[in-house]
Amino acid sequence: MDQNWLNAITLNSVDTADKQRRAFTLFAMAFFAIVLITSLVLSNYQIYALPLTIMLVVSDITIVLCMLYYFRTGALVSVSCIILSIILLLCVALVYTGGKENTALYWLMFYPIVAYVTLGLKVGSVLVGIMYASAVALLFSPNFGQAHYGQVETSRFLASFTMVILFSGISEYFRQKSHQKIADITLIEKRDALTDPLTGLANRRYIYEHIQPRLEAEAANYLPMSVLLIDLDNFKSLNDTYGHDFGDQALIAFTSMLHDKLRGTDIKARYGGEEFIILLPKAGLNIAHAVAEKLRSYVAEKQIPYDVGQSVTITCSIGIASLERGSQFSKAIKQADDNLYKAKAKGRNVVVSDLTEIS
Repeated sequence: MDQNWLNAITLNSVDTADKQRRAFTLFAMAFFAIVLITSLVLSNYQIYALPLTIMLVVSDITIVLCMLYYFRTGALVSVSCIILSIILLLCVALVYTGGKENTALYWLMFYPIVAYVTLGLKVGSVLVGIMYASAVALLFSPNFGQAHYGQVETSRFLASFTMVILFSGISEYFRQKSHQKIADITLIEKRDALTDPLTGLANRRYIYEHIQPRLEAEAANYLPMSVLLIDLDNFKSLNDTYGHDFGDQALIAFTSMLHDKLRGTDIKARYGGEEFIILLPKAGLNIAHAVAEKLRSYVAEKQIPYDVGQSVTITCSIGIASLERGSQFSKAIKQADDNLYKAKAKGRNVVVSDLTEIS
């Protein structure tokens, strides 16, 4: 059974929420970085070496420009990488110079947390690894750097910094795992809500919630489109005569016939009860009428097993309409429904469209 339509169901809301979380973290990080760097420059420009002061000012301006670029383009990952790389360079420069009264090491502690929260475990680990390697190189390379750190201070800093990295990384790892698990469960529930449990086809809700909005957003992929509304003839009588179990079997058998005769790109859904809706993308009335007639003939010829050595045939009536614009979808559904009513009035087991009154 073709289930490709399920692959089109995504969790945009969940992905959007996670992106918003990262964006808010980026905004907070950038805001505090700008305030902090500006404060450091204004209060310590007479103490800091000129190269460090210039680096701080350039970094401040670059972060502001990056945020403006983000608000214009929404390039979250790129902007986050640039800003965190700038902060990494600043932290390394601070460790190199020692900062004010040799307090540079304290500023490194926050970096792993922000890197993991903003960029996730993989990319965050790359930047954190560079930070850690740079700090170790500066602290243990003799006669390298302008600042001097005591052995006890260095060892305690590295122990604390390592613990911060480990706990931040572990926390982000399990956050991502739980987020993925919730996303998987939500996706399953969403697919179940859009699937007819008996036939495995999409349901009416899928058509209106998922397909209708796409007709305007992705018109080139769908339009022109034809709509087929199909009703299994005398289905209530089938249920009364052969029982509801056979009725279910007939619906499943008809679903199999749809898969046999329709393209994989055609959208098939159970519209309700014994009614089905077929959407034929990139197909006008001529093509749709020919497809519907072949389907009608195929259904009428098929035998559905009922009991040992017994079988039953079913027929269907089909109403067709077409649309050239996404905004015409509701009108096309109404027209197809009207044509389906005409098909029933003409004795059933017929196809009716605007192309011809009766095929």
